[in-house]
Amino acid sequence: MRFFSVALAASITLAACSSSDEEISADMRCLVGSYRVAAGDVIDIGLSSSDHLRWRIMSGEVGRVSRDQDGVWAGTTGWSDLPHTARLAMTACGDDGIEISGIEGLQGPATRISHDIQDIRFTGADEELAGRLVMPAGSEPVPIVVLVHGSEDWSARDYAFLQRMLPAHGIGAFVYDKRGTGESTGQYTQDFDLLAADAAAAHRTALELAGGRASSSGYLGGSQGGWVAPLAATLSQPDFVIASFGLAESPLAEDREQVQMELREAGYDDAVLDRARQVTDITGRLLASNFQDGAEDLARVRREWGDEAWFQEMRGEITGEMTMRPLWQFRMGYRFLGVGTSWGHEPVPVLREVGVPMLWVLAGADREAPSAPTRQILTELQSNGHIIDIAFFPDTDHGITRFVEAEDGSRQGLGYAQGYLEMLVDWSRHQAFTQTYGNAELSPFAAPPAQ
Repeated sequence: MRFFSVALAASITLAACSSSDEEISADMRCLVGSYRVAAGDVIDIGLSSSDHLRWRIMSGEVGRVSRDQDGVWAGTTGWSDLPHTARLAMTACGDDGIEISGIEGLQGPATRISHDIQDIRFTGADEELAGRLVMPAGSEPVPIVVLVHGSEDWSARDYAFLQRMLPAHGIGAFVYDKRGTGESTGQYTQDFDLLAADAAAAHRTALELAGGRASSSGYLGGSQGGWVAPLAATLSQPDFVIASFGLAESPLAEDREQVQMELREAGYDDAVLDRARQVTDITGRLLASNFQDGAEDLARVRREWGDEAWFQEMRGEITGEMTMRPLWQFRMGYRFLGVGTSWGHEPVPVLREVGVPMLWVLAGADREAPSAPTRQILTELQSNGHIIDIAFFPDTDHGITRFVEAEDGSRQGLGYAQGYLEMLVDWSRHQAFTQTYGNAELSPFAAPPAQ
């Protein structure tokens, strides 16, 4: 949910905020698709911005490319500024072939993969949403995955690559623009109940469109979607749920754990961490009570600790923004960008209610959603008979991404963890791990012995 804190800072500066999706040319849209080389491997080419593309392959390699003066698309590794040897020769609209060089294992010509696509408008929780069902070509039954958004405020139909990557590997995908984004109506929100109702409506719509081709169906939610997808499962009848780089703690706990992790990494001791926890308890009470409870306590800790270095270095999801300026000023920005966030949402009761298999994929070095408490919670739910598989990718950041870290602690994403994308495909099909996936630590559900 990093979008909230970044946007809040901007709103306090500008006193108001508006955003709109970038205009994307027809020529750029024509290049988007999944392509298969002669050996069978797949490269997906999707939008990165109005003038850049991003390619991805199943091994987890990712690159950002733009067109050079010779018409060849070249660029950088992952989401970084590090160069990559990949070169993509793509021509005009209507040409379904491309030429690939500089990507190990994917050299030579590749042909666009044909999918069966149905665009539709459907009704969510009192809003009209723009959706799309993308199915592997053919007539055989396949699993269908409903892609549930994180906190992004842009069109998923434009930018969600799994809507093509999954069908290229035999899994149907339903993608939709969340309310207030893309071509959907309504206001952008982070109200989990509303978003879950929209996701459940998307699930019903996907099954209606797929008809007899749906062998099974489920949700795949990343980041904030890890809160929304299980909640949607309680409103519908899916066969499975996948939550990736999400939390089994509340949004307030996310803020608390970020503050703790950042101060620990900065070298502060347990005494400071204890004081910081007192601060996040106060900021959490303020948010959960709509600023009715905690203002005097916030003023007190500012007087006591406000001049200390650790206090000034606190960031987290929301606490740093609230403590670095007068509360009235924070509230002014929050009035524009509070977006109905479900701060008091408690995931564990929801997870206990979900009666279908779940996969949780966790990033071991996640700065936005520190995963250690979530891993412990999920392990306890597992031991109590809840059908949860856990995959833990060490040394990965939010998004299950590999990264390099600079001396100042900043990170540049290089690509996905090896095995991550294969896992999403396998588990969507089998609701079980069928192999090893890179260096992921797998904790499959094991039914307790019969008494």
